[in-house]
Amino acid sequence: MRPKGQRVVDVHFHVGLLGDRWGHWGRLSEHFREQVAYAGFLLYARIHKKDVSDPVLREATERVIDSCQQVDQVVCLALDCVVDPDGHERPDRTHMWVANEYVQELQRALPNRVLFGASVHPYRSDFEDRVRACIDKGAVLLKWLPSAMGIDLADSRIADRLRFLATSRSGRPLPLLLHCGPEYAIPPVEASAASRDWLSCRPWEQLASRMRWGSGWQPPNARAIHGNLRAGLDAGGTVIFAHCGLPYFASGPVGRYLEHSEASTVRGFLTSNPAGADAAGCCFADVSAFCTPFRLPLFDDVRRIPEQFVLFGSDFPTPVFELSAGRAEVKKDFRAMLRGEFERIIIPQDNLVDVNFRELDHFFPGHALFTNFDRLLA
Repeated sequence: MRPKGQRVVDVHFHVGLLGDRWGHWGRLSEHFREQVAYAGFLLYARIHKKDVSDPVLREATERVIDSCQQVDQVVCLALDCVVDPDGHERPDRTHMWVANEYVQELQRALPNRVLFGASVHPYRSDFEDRVRACIDKGAVLLKWLPSAMGIDLADSRIADRLRFLATSRSGRPLPLLLHCGPEYAIPPVEASAASRDWLSCRPWEQLASRMRWGSGWQPPNARAIHGNLRAGLDAGGTVIFAHCGLPYFASGPVGRYLEHSEASTVRGFLTSNPAGADAAGCCFADVSAFCTPFRLPLFDDVRRIPEQFVLFGSDFPTPVFELSAGRAEVKKDFRAMLRGEFERIIIPQDNLVDVNFRELDHFFPGHALFTNFDRLLA
């Protein structure tokens, strides 16, 4: 059932451009376009690979947003390009770039449906000026995806960036939407950079990852990362941990040895910096990309999180499965997708953002997660 009295906001909605016509607004690398994930995104966006172009992608994006019946607004996310530690842009290492200006263009086209999710790389020397410019244009949050953007969260600059965000909106925080945990959609700047999305690292993970990625792999500096995040929170900042830090495929007691999880780390931040508390800073976690059969067993982890900490999101165009239809059939379709057998998959016929809402509402009826971001905006 759709909540009454407050807006339902999808806090995690991706947009993108190929770069064939509007290369000044965004690009997808050739490497990214060779990935199975990219083929899956096109499938669920109902776009044939041979037809992909900037106008087609934009039209499909606007159609999905404008036809939502259950979701009032979506936060369209920009994604800044890779910037090296010296502050130089590296388009040659960037697999997905979405300019803030493109999201602003979508907002002009659909002013009542699109909210501006900005992205500014923390290594930019003019970081504060760029963020202020985004705020002046109505940005409601800032997005970082460390592995794809080439961000080391242990870098000494991160604490200063987060302190700035804590008071950047006339003394109020600009929330940071931070990806943490496994990332399979957008390729990292290099294989060894996959750990940039980790906030912690267990001994067996260090050993396994070194064997997989070679001696160039570096485990995350958890102490420095946590110190930087705490600095921002202590200054009054707001951090939204994407996907609750949960794994994508593995669950159960054995799952923690098969796939990295930041669930316990996220829970620690949520409880020590609770949303709505009088203490400085607060944390949230979103449930984007949750309507998949492998994450279904993790729904109980979300139920154990106090409702006021959780935010609704889709992670569009991540595939959405109608989980309430039956787990066995859904898992069969999911495995077919992973094998690239896309013709066997039945794509939900309804608006995919609405399907995501409907499925989450089925498993979390009456939950505050659907309207928490609207309250945060207020």
